[in-house]
Amino acid sequence: MGFNSVLANLYRDGRDAMGWHSDDEPELGPEPVIASVSLGVARRFVMRRRDDPAVKREFLLEPGSLLVMSGSCQRDWQHALPRTARPVGPRINLTFRRIIVPPDAA
Repeated sequence: MGFNSVLANLYRDGRDAMGWHSDDEPELGPEPVIASVSLGVARRFVMRRRDDPAVKREFLLEPGSLLVMSGSCQRDWQHALPRTARPVGPRINLTFRRIIVPPDAA
């Protein structure tokens, strides 16, 4: 099963950010696979457990990095791209996913 959708986000500088969320929309299925490609400057990416927000993980997404979130990740974790006060240039993020079309909607 391959990807059939891509979402492109431009983060112009450190003021552009994405708050805490999970990619858990019904059209992505019960255990969505999300593949995220980062282009441009490196930015900090954070994850926290939904059942215990004090449990966090942090990654530096370098240019060209690929982050894949699959299995129970979207059910158990939230993720965010925080603002930063340090001067940073632009970053583009491409997020690949599979949209599931219900049989009665086709």
